[in-house]
Formats: sequence, structure tokens, C-alpha cells
Amino acid sequence: MHILFLFIGEPHQLFHALPIAAEMADMGVIPQVAVASPAHMRMVETVANAYPGFVPSVTLLGKRGPAQWLRRLHVSRHPRLPTLLGALPWLRRFDAIVVPERTTTAIRHLLPRRTRLIFTPHGAGDRAITFDQRDRHFDFALVAGEKSEERMLDAGTIRAGHYAVNGYVKLDLMTRMQKTRASSFDNDRPTVLYAPHFRRSLSSWDRFGRDVIAWFAAQDRYNLVVAPHVRLFADASQGEIDAAMRLAVPGKILIDLQSDRLFDMSYTAGADIYLGDVSSQVYEFLATPRPCLFLNAHGVEWRGDPDYLFWTLGDVLNDLTGLPDALDHAEERHPLYAEAQRQRLAESIGGDPTGAARRGAEAILRFLAKTGPDDKSCGS
Repeated sequence: MHILFLFIGEPHQLFHALPIAAEMADMGVIPQVAVASPAHMRMVETVANAYPGFVPSVTLLGKRGPAQWLRRLHVSRHPRLPTLLGALPWLRRFDAIVVPERTTTAIRHLLPRRTRLIFTPHGAGDRAITFDQRDRHFDFALVAGEKSEERMLDAGTIRAGHYAVNGYVKLDLMTRMQKTRASSFDNDRPTVLYAPHFRRSLSSWDRFGRDVIAWFAAQDRYNLVVAPHVRLFADASQGEIDAAMRLAVPGKILIDLQSDRLFDMSYTAGADIYLGDVSSQVYEFLATPRPCLFLNAHGVEWRGDPDYLFWTLGDVLNDLTGLPDALDHAEERHPLYAEAQRQRLAESIGGDPTGAARRGAEAILRFLAKTGPDDKSCGS
């Protein structure tokens, strides 16, 4: 059985899937790994360091052809479809391809019928993007928790016998790494993590971001870490990046737009209060339940909307006038939300993440063992 773990999206997606490959290797099934850029290789090394004995064979894709040209012209850092098409003859060799993104479904019908396309999610948020109709083109899918399971079954994007609930692989990895992270600040002030989403139609950054930073700069009660989703500034000019970075205040406000610490839970693990909008990072933060605040930057009627379920886990602010009071009372109000946070966490990522990667590996191998190359229920 020739199995490939394929990474053509952002490098941080490796944290959600490569640990499964490490567990497979530990079980005696040695998969191959392919990545789309040298930046991915740092993430491969990070994961490999957490699994002694895991030395994956890694192929770097896109070194020639359209993908390389697009990167050189700065049209796209991660040209997914050109990378896939350029690698298609090689990809057709595999019996199973495991991916944490959905663009690969575009080549579903260009792969041999025997090739099983397998999906492992790279988030566990509430928004409807989690329930993408492209998921129907996967032969098998891993699902983080029962919340996603129920909604994906209702949407018809997964079906019985072709998925497994395994937990949240990234949290499993972070537990294994057991990193002792130095504090971002050398003081005793509580630290607030501001983590705006990348999609401008949903993000709080354009409306509130700079005003949030200005408020924190003018006070001396809190530290602030500004750590948006890495895609928020992915296509920004160097001038835009520099302008945002100049808003940092040493010893009080840390701004990180591009580093690997955006991926490895350094900030979600080290903060005392979460300030965000619709990012699924909130569930990584809530691995240890703590106070959350949410910014409703677009006037959304969110109550009763399952896409905003996480907004029931903390106070929601429609503007910044209430931010000082909400921060000052966040700790005392947290008991109002603590039990709901624990319940939503369990529904979203299956509670204790320990063993999520192993469960994912076992589920994939069971599926591959029972479905032969002529199985008519696969390769749809």
C-alpha cells in the first residue's frame, strides 16, 4: 500500500495531518510525504522532532513548471492547482493520498480509480466553511468531533462507513511536544491575545484592529499579542506589513504577522484572555478554558446561528466602547461560560486530544484494508 501525505496549502496545515503519518510509521506502514515549498520543510522538521524515529521521505513539488513560475512572479506563494497538475503523473502512483485541504478534489477524476482520496481537517470551527460540498469527493474523511460529524452528515458531505471521529490532531501534537514556552512579556500584567480572522468580510481587523492596538498602547493594565491568521497579511505589501509592525510597543504590545509562532500555539497557550472574531483558533485557546471576548465587526445577527456557536462562550462586543469594562470583568464573568466552553470543546475536538493522531492513523488504515481497488463505493 503506497500512501502519500500531500501538503500544497499553507505550511501550518502540516500540524493537522503529518502526526498521523508519524503514527502510521510507528505502526509499520511507512507513508511518503510531499510538500509545496521549502517553507513547509520547517514544519516537517518540527513534527519529526516530536516523534523520535520518524524520518519521513519528503518530496518537494513545484520545482519546475507553472507552479515555479507563479512563485517567481510573486503571483502566488502556494499555487495549489498548478502544483497538483505539475505533479499529476507522480501522484497517480499512490494507492491513497491524504490531504488537509480541498483543492486536491479538483484532480479527483484525473487519479486512478484505485487511488483513495482522504481528508483530514485543519480546523474545528463553527462556520459553514467547515461543511464544504467538495468533501463529497473524498473517499474517506477524519472528523474532529461530534459537532462537525452531525453537521457534515446533515449536509451530506460525509457518509456512514467513510469517515471516523478521531479528535484534534494539532492539540495532540502540541501535548506531545511538551514545549516550555518563555513568556512573551517580562511583567506580571495579564496578556490578551487578539487573533483576527483573515477573510475581510468576516474579520474584525479592518474596522477595529488599529483602534484595539491604540487602546492597549494607552493603558498599563494589560499586555497585548496581535497574532492574526497568517493569511491576513499573506498578500500585503512590505509597506503594509511594516506599518502594522510599527504599532508594536516593546514590553507591552507584541505584533506577529508571519512567524512560525502563529502556528505552534505559543500565543494561544500563553495568553490569559482571548479577543477575536470568527477564527477557529478559539478552540485551541480553550484547550484550557479561559475568558473570551468576541468582536462583532459586521453587525451580524448571530444568536441562534450555528456558524457563530463559539460566540456563546464569552461576551460579544458590537463596538469598542465596552472593551475596557469587558476586559476588567472578564475573569469574574468567566464562570458564566466555563461549563459551556468545556462542552463546546468536547463537541468540537472530542475532549482529551491525546491519541488523536493515532486514532486517525488506525481509522485510515482500517478503511484502506477493507476497501480494495475495485470497491464501487470509492473513487466517486
